[in-house]
Amino acid sequence: MKHSAFSQQPLSYEAALQYIKECTKFGTKLGLDRISAILDRLGHPEKQFQGIHVAGTNGKGSTIAMFEAVLRAAGFKTARFTSPHLVSYRERFVVNGAMITKAQLAETLTELKTAIEEVTSIYGAPTEFEVGTALAFTFFAIQQVEVALIEVGMGGRFDATNVIEPVLSVITHLALDHQEYLGDTLEKIAFEKAGIIKKGVPVVIGTQEPAISAFLERIVEERGAAAAQVGRFAVTGITVNESGTAFTVDSPVYGRLPVQLSLIGRHQVANCLNVIAGLELLSGQGWKISKEQLLTGLAKAVWPGRLERMVGVTSPKLYFDGAHNPDGARALVAAIKEVYPGQKVDFLFGKLNNRPSREMAAILGEVARKVIVTTVPDPKSTPLEELAATFQACGIAAVTEPDPAAALRLLLQTDNTVAVATGSLYLTGYLRSVLYNIQD
Repeated sequence: MKHSAFSQQPLSYEAALQYIKECTKFGTKLGLDRISAILDRLGHPEKQFQGIHVAGTNGKGSTIAMFEAVLRAAGFKTARFTSPHLVSYRERFVVNGAMITKAQLAETLTELKTAIEEVTSIYGAPTEFEVGTALAFTFFAIQQVEVALIEVGMGGRFDATNVIEPVLSVITHLALDHQEYLGDTLEKIAFEKAGIIKKGVPVVIGTQEPAISAFLERIVEERGAAAAQVGRFAVTGITVNESGTAFTVDSPVYGRLPVQLSLIGRHQVANCLNVIAGLELLSGQGWKISKEQLLTGLAKAVWPGRLERMVGVTSPKLYFDGAHNPDGARALVAAIKEVYPGQKVDFLFGKLNNRPSREMAAILGEVARKVIVTTVPDPKSTPLEELAATFQACGIAAVTEPDPAAALRLLLQTDNTVAVATGSLYLTGYLRSVLYNIQD
C-alpha cells in the first residue's frame, strides 16, 4: 500500500460508519475515474487476488453464495463483496465466511482516508459505494484472499467494481430494474450489464430471453472471450419443498450431478447452473475442483433474506424474502405455489418508490390472502395509503401499519399457516434485526 494508517488519526468503528454514511449524500455517480484514482493511490489492491465478477438483475447474491461455498469446500481462501446488507454494514465484506470485524473495518477505512481525500480534491467526493468498493479490495488484499466474489452494485459498465480484471464474469438473469439509470428496455439494460465482459475473460450467460442471450453472445465474441450458456444444460427431476431444492443435471466436465440445495425455489436451479457453468470454464484454465467438492459446497450454501425460513418461529411458518422488483416477486410467487400448492399466504410488504406498485401487487396477489403494508426504513419508502390502495384495487385485503416492528408483530398474530415478509431488502434486514434482537 502507498499509504500508511499512521497518516491519519485512527477511526473508531462508529466514526468509520459515520464517515461512510456521509458519502451517501453524494448519491449515485456512475463512472470509474474516482475509484480508479483511489485504487492507484493505494497500490492497486484489486490486483492482489483473483476475482469472479457477477452482474445481473436478480440472482447475483445466491450465485455468489453458491460459488463461494464450493470454492471454500475446495480449500480456497475466499472473500465476497455484496450489497446491500441486511442488518450490519459489515455483511458486505466477508472472508472465509466471516464478516469483517469492527476493528478491521475501522483500521481499513483509516488506511483509505488519505487516498480518498486526495482524490476528492481532484475529482470530487466519491460515493458511498465507491468507498465501500475500495474498502473491500483493500481488506481482501490485507487478508491475502485467493479468490473474491465481487457483486456489481448497479449496471456494470460504469459500476465501481468494474475496475477489476477477473478470471471469470457472470451475467445472471436480466429484467427491468433501476430504469432511471440503466434504461427502460431489456436491450439497454443488457448493454450496461455487458460492460463487465472483458477481452479474453470467460463469461457465463445466465438464463435470458433468446434475444438477450444472442446479444450477449455477440458481445462475448467481439471481445474474444469464451462463453457458457446455462440454457444448454439438461436438468431433470426438480423438486422444491420447505427443505430446499433438488435436481439432477448432466455436466460435460462433472458428469451426472445430483444437486441438493438448501435454497428454495426453481429460480435457484438457474442460479446454481451459473456456478456449474463457471466452474466448467475455470476447469479449462486449470482450476481443480472435484465433483465431491462441488456437491458439498452447493449443499452448504446459504443466502439470508431469500425465501428464508426464519428459525424459531413455528406458527405461522415465517419466511423473509427480498423480492424488491417484479422479477423477484414472480420467483417468490412461483416458489410459494410449488411449496404450498393451492394455499393463500399472508404478506407483510413495503417497497421503495422507484419500484412499480401495481405490477408487484398484481403478482403477489396471485397467492395473497391479505397484506399488511408498512414503511421501509428509507426516505424513498412508498406512501402506505397509496400502497394499500393498490393492493385493494387488485382485490386483496390490505391494512396499513407504519411501524415495521409493529407490522411484524401483527403478521405473527395471523391464524394462517404461512406468512411472508417481503419487498425491499432494507425492510427484510430491519425485520431480521427486530426478530432476533440483533444490534451491530
